[in-house]
Amino acid sequence: MSKIKIDHHKFARFVRIFDRVTGTIEPSTRRVYFYAGAGNLMAYGTDGCLSVDLVLGEIVSFDGFYSVLLDDLKLLLREKSEDVVMEFGSTFQISKGTEIISILHPFVQNPRKKDEVETDQIVDTMQLKRTLDIGSIISREGQMIFVGSQNGRFFSACEDYGHTGLAFMNFHGTDFAIEIPYESVRHLVKTLDSIREDKIKFGYSKTIEMKFSDGTLNICSNSLEDTGRIEEIMNFDGVDFEIPVKALKEGATLSSRFQRRNGGRGYLDLSETMKFVVLSQVSAYEYTYPIQWGRAVRIPIAPRKFQQFFSRINEKYVKVGLTDRYLIFKGMQSILIVRIGQ
Repeated sequence: MSKIKIDHHKFARFVRIFDRVTGTIEPSTRRVYFYAGAGNLMAYGTDGCLSVDLVLGEIVSFDGFYSVLLDDLKLLLREKSEDVVMEFGSTFQISKGTEIISILHPFVQNPRKKDEVETDQIVDTMQLKRTLDIGSIISREGQMIFVGSQNGRFFSACEDYGHTGLAFMNFHGTDFAIEIPYESVRHLVKTLDSIREDKIKFGYSKTIEMKFSDGTLNICSNSLEDTGRIEEIMNFDGVDFEIPVKALKEGATLSSRFQRRNGGRGYLDLSETMKFVVLSQVSAYEYTYPIQWGRAVRIPIAPRKFQQFFSRINEKYVKVGLTDRYLIFKGMQSILIVRIGQ
């Protein structure tokens, strides 16, 4: 029988990381798989696309994979100071203080599906999290997020209801372009926050792999061929005026709140003022902020998507430009585009 003792704080971090990787969309994926590798106890979990392998400590090697429900492990977080003891034999026993969980039939087939990827880049964890967060936030379940590297910049982008959100950061790896399920990108954003390390190793070869001090993250993807529009968006430099991000946040938040309660359609009016407008069958809402612009346009928008996007922007101002097809808000490392006529 192989046995290991895990410090409470390390155990809590392990459970937190797995909770964020597996998410809550599909309960059947909320499992933890334990196996022995290179003299260590390893834990594996996945949401079906994003996966994590985590080192839990040294252990006498054993064969096969043991499985337990993640939500059962979360029950053991109640005791704040006790270590966790795991015993691997014909059954699987996990104990902590006065609590014991016994799995009578713990054995499963190898669930790991993973390609080896060379992680040859060092990236800032919070910069990566920010880029993935902003570039995916206006999307929704069932959609794909565009991720890649082009001309020294790593990017994340998505489209929904005529709105395109994009974020980018400096990156020195080889160029690539892929798409990843929205749910797994959102799980990755939350997981990067829970790792709490300043830098991680990053690489791509069919899948993205990220290595940190005691584990590895891997995320599935589909290849993309055409990234010309993303390059065009990142290089946009037409500016009509600047506007405070604070005004965009406030107008979007208030109009989105009104729309959720009353229904109706959202618009952005631009002239001598910027005006968020929501018109329903029985009521209307307006938020006005003064600007200096000699034109007058009304563009249909989704206030909720503005609120989601600009609530994550920390800059004081963004540049605003209007073309024949798009209204564009450009920050230092983020862009929101609204297709005119949607």
